[in-house]
Formats: sequence, structure tokens, C-alpha cells
Amino acid sequence: MKKWLLKLSLVAMTLLLLPIQAVQACCGFIIGRQLTKDGTTLFGRTEDYPYYPNGGKHNKNFVVVDAKNYKEGDQLEDESNGFTYPHAASEMKYTATYDSARGDGSNGAFGEHGFNEAGVSMTSTVTAIPNKKVLKTDPLTENGLPEAAMLDVILPRAKSAREGIELLAKVIEEKGSAEGNTVVIADQKETWYMEILSGHQYVAVKVPEDKYAVFANTYYLGHVDLNDKENVIASKDVEKVAKESGSYKTDKDGNFHIAKSYGPEKYAEGDRSRTYAGITLLDPNSKVTYEDDEYELFRSPTDPNKKFTLEDAFAMQRNRFEHLNGRFVPDDQIGVKKQGDNGSNDAVRKDQYKYALGNENVIDAHVYQINPNLPKSFGGTLWLGMGPSRNTPYVPFYGNLKDTYEAFKPQTATYDPNSWYWTVWHIDNMAINNQDVFGKTVQDHWKALEKQLIIEQEASDAKYKALKDNPEAAKAVEDEVTANALALSKRLFEHFKSYEADMHAHLIELGRKDDPYRASKPDDYKDPEPEKPVQPEKPVEPEKPVQPEKPVQPEKPVEPEKPVQPEKPVEPEKPVQPEKPVQPEKTQPIQTKVNEEGNPNNRFGYAATKDKESYVSTKVETFVKPEAKAQDPSEAVSAGNGGNENNRFGSSFAKATVETFPNTNYSYNVHP
Repeated sequence: MKKWLLKLSLVAMTLLLLPIQAVQACCGFIIGRQLTKDGTTLFGRTEDYPYYPNGGKHNKNFVVVDAKNYKEGDQLEDESNGFTYPHAASEMKYTATYDSARGDGSNGAFGEHGFNEAGVSMTSTVTAIPNKKVLKTDPLTENGLPEAAMLDVILPRAKSAREGIELLAKVIEEKGSAEGNTVVIADQKETWYMEILSGHQYVAVKVPEDKYAVFANTYYLGHVDLNDKENVIASKDVEKVAKESGSYKTDKDGNFHIAKSYGPEKYAEGDRSRTYAGITLLDPNSKVTYEDDEYELFRSPTDPNKKFTLEDAFAMQRNRFEHLNGRFVPDDQIGVKKQGDNGSNDAVRKDQYKYALGNENVIDAHVYQINPNLPKSFGGTLWLGMGPSRNTPYVPFYGNLKDTYEAFKPQTATYDPNSWYWTVWHIDNMAINNQDVFGKTVQDHWKALEKQLIIEQEASDAKYKALKDNPEAAKAVEDEVTANALALSKRLFEHFKSYEADMHAHLIELGRKDDPYRASKPDDYKDPEPEKPVQPEKPVEPEKPVQPEKPVQPEKPVEPEKPVQPEKPVEPEKPVQPEKPVQPEKTQPIQTKVNEEGNPNNRFGYAATKDKESYVSTKVETFVKPEAKAQDPSEAVSAGNGGNENNRFGSSFAKATVETFPNTNYSYNVHP
């Protein structure tokens, strides 16, 4: 089934089956350069994948798409809904974070975000749903521009952020849009925010440099001056369609209000919870309340001296309501029992469970740092948090890369030890499912790593800053930049594998189950039933031996008459020697081939897969089955033992001192 059809069908199903929030997907943010400590613009997004049957277990690839020339008539075609668009004669190089599930006709590319060689960056998209009245007047176009193809249409062509928005508007006018969406496109000069409101209506605005914004899966634009052609790009009928549909709404001053006219009457709970959490995290003194009818999109911090950092952006994408002092609890904790009380003292009310920014469905988190002091071709730095944002490290990459590390490229649908995504996913899976063991030590480990990476990146920025006004020299260092990125990726990936192995070893030492191959399978996967052994036929009972007849008793011998005296005695013949007894034939013993090839009951207990190598950790030689005998303490790895305060996880893992919040993954939370 095409992915977009799947989404629509699942939305309908969710509305019918689930009383809790129906909209849970991506959440974006923007922080203008006047609000950051280093004068860079920050923007980004968490990409959520809550779709059945694999929920937040959805591999991503980070790659470079090379520049390419096309012939007239060559078309871009997206397999998600059949959308087509002519290729440009010459298309630029760009980075993309694609779905691994692509290329077989069942799923679009979903490039999601990237940099091109002109220094233009883009994140696409935060899905939004127009209201029913609007869709009756201007319905979405079945084979119109989808999220899945947006990056591959815009980034190869756009030489500026504004040009990217104008091209996006042109495509929507010509082909229509398959979805409601929110898009951010930026370059070193300006940042644009765009809401795709219906099949052919849109409004884009230049982002004020002294504002910040947090936006989940709905519309936020209020009143904008549609006549301000310098700062606003909008479809010509955007106000007319709202009026014709009967959904036209105004603000308190009587001005056309875009979000009220095109969006739902009320925010979905999941949209409200993330927007509120993001605003209050960035601005703790904000006067917003959870119950506000609407949240203003572009905001100023309550403290005029407030300046934001990269770490603030990372923290927001990881946020699980920690700053709200227990008011809300992430809804992936519903039904989870607290350590020590068996759940009996859990006083959390149902209305406290909310959808968090750092939720169980995040498969990619990214922060774009647009640095105006770098050469244009660099664009800035992508801080890539591929995997679940709760426990993923953010790693820096310039926008002018020529290649990416091999671990970013495997298109495997389940756990792969050679995959960056699956390795980080496994680390998160162990941390979330064993919070009584690891607590927040994994996240703290990444935070410490990120501090060092920020220092290193600042030094690199200072080096390449000198090339800003020399495009040729900047072009000449692309190989160097790429080599450095590959070396950094290799170093970090080896560290991730070591850290993963240590966590796994510690869980096995504690007698805990950890099987990433099984855990990464779709939620509806069922282990195959073992074949019942064929019962051998009962042996045929031999017939009872025939009892020999009783021997016939000989008649009594007749008494001989008195012997006649013979004449010369006759010599008796020599007695006949009896024949030698016949030796029985030797019986050959039956050979039992206990471990021959093909025997499913061989000593290893499982059938090996020819084309898959077993996961082999540098720290753990063998994955111990849960049923195996517990390891003797004398043989156990001692680095993480209780009482050792210097273990690599930063705690003694003492059960009495570590709070637990094991994860519950709601595979039925289906959202557009």
C-alpha cells in the first residue's frame, strides 16, 4: 500500500478506535540569530513515525545526492503517490536523510532535510491537517506534491531560501499538494516559514530574526499582511477560499486569521502538549497556559537578555516534561509500574499523560545551525541526532559534504549491527526498557560528548571562516571537509558500538533479556511455531515364537539276544568328526549423526542464516539466552557492578537509589 494511503486509513482507524490524541507526528522549531549566543540561526525538527506496524522502529539513511545533468523529458517520480515533476537540466548536489524503506514501489523517498551546494537548507515537513470545510472547497490533490518528494524537488534547484519558497509555491499551483504541511527553508541571509493550507493554498513568511517559534502538527499563522511582498509569499486566493468554504475567521481586530480559518477549531492534544512544553522550556517565565485557545507562532522571550544555545535546542527535542515538575508524564509511560511499589502507589491521573517532544516515535532529530560567517557553500552545520531523540547523540556535519560514512547507508528493516540508526536505536531501547539500571546516564553520556563536539566544531568554524570571501578556496577544501567528517563518523561509531556492547553485557550480567534482532521486528510479528516432532510409528510386535513340539520318547530298547561270538572282531570305523559350528555373522552398529548438517536440533540450538553474520561485540563474545545459567560472579564484567562508583554508566546501579520509568511502546498510536 502506498504510504500516504496507509496514513489516511490509519488516521481514520485511530479516530474510531482511540479516544486519546489522533495527531502525533513531527514538531519543528526556529530560533532567530538575534536570540542565540553565537549569532547563528537555529531550526530543526523531530521526525516521528507512529505508523503501524513498526512504530518508532524505522531506519533512516544520511547520504549525499550528487549533482547531475538531465535530458529534456526526464521526470522525477515519487513512488508514494505517483507524483511527477520535470528534472532541471542541471541539478545541484545536496544532502538528504531518506527513509531506508524506499525504491521498491511501496514507499516514497522522504528525504526530510538537507543542505545543497548553494548553502540552502530545508526541513520538510511538519504535517498539518486542514479542516473539512476548506477541503470541500479546495481538496488535496491525490497525485500532488507529497512530503515524500518535496526535498528532491526543491534542494537540487533552489539557490536561495526565497527561491526555494517561490519554487515550492509554483509546484503547488501547478500540481496541487497531496497534504497539508509546514516547511522551513533557510540560507545565510534569511529563514522562511511556509504553511501549505489545502490543495492549492499556502502562505509563507520571512522569520523575524529576534523571534523564536515552536510548532507541532497544525497551523499557527495568525494575521499577516498579504500585500507585503517583501516578507510574505501567498497564494492569491487564500482569503477567498476561506470565505467560500464558510471557515473564514478573524482575530480580535477583525483581520483575516489564517490558522483559525484553515485549521481545526481546537488543537489536538498531542499538538498542544508539545507546543506548550517547547515554549515553557525555552521561556520558563512565559505567560502561556496549557489551556490557551491558540499559541502565537513568533514569540519573544520574557527575559529580553535571554540567549539560546545549541544545547537548548537539543534539550527541547529530548524533552519529556522534566521541567514541569511532575505536572505531565510522557504517555509512553501509561501502565508502567514504578520500582518498589509494584504500581500500587502510582498516583498519576490519566489526564497527566501527554505526548512529549522526546517521545517513543522519534526516528530522526536534527538541528540546523546556519552560520553567516562560513563560506556560502558550507551553509552551516547539521547536528544530526539520527534515532530516538531521548537517547541519541547529536553529531556535526557541514553542508558541503561529498560523501557520508558507510554506517549511515544500510537499508535494513530490522536491527543491523553495521547501521548507525539501528545501533543508536538499540542503545535507546536498552536505556528505556531498563531505566532502573541506567537511569539518565546514557543521555548524560551523550551530553558530555556533545560539549566536546561543540568545542571542536567552533575551532573548525574559526579555521574555515577565513575562506568566506573566496568561493574557489572553499570549493577546494570539500575533500578535506569530507575526510574529516568520515574520520569523525568512524571514531564515534566505534565508540557507539563499544558503549552498546557494554550496556548489553551489563544487562546479561544482571540476568536481563536483550535481543535487538527480535525487538526491532514489527509490533505484529509473531515467532514461528516450532514444528511438532513426528512421532515414530510403534514398532511391530514380533510374533510369539512357535513352541517346539515335545520330543518323542524313544521306545524302550529291545533286549538283544545273547551275542553270538563273532569270528575275528571287526575293527570299528573311525568316528566321523563333527563339522565345525557355523560362526554367526557380525552385527554392524547403527551410526547416529547427532550434529550433521541440516539437523535443526544441533548443538547451537538454532539454524544459522547463510547471508547474515551474527552480532559479535568487542566486549561480549556470545549473546546469552535468557534461559541460560546465570554467570558466576567471578566471571562477570565488574565495570558496572553495584558499589563501583566509577563505572562507565556513571552510577552504581543500586536499585534503591535509582528511579525507574520503563518504556511502553504503544503501537496502536496511529497518526497522520
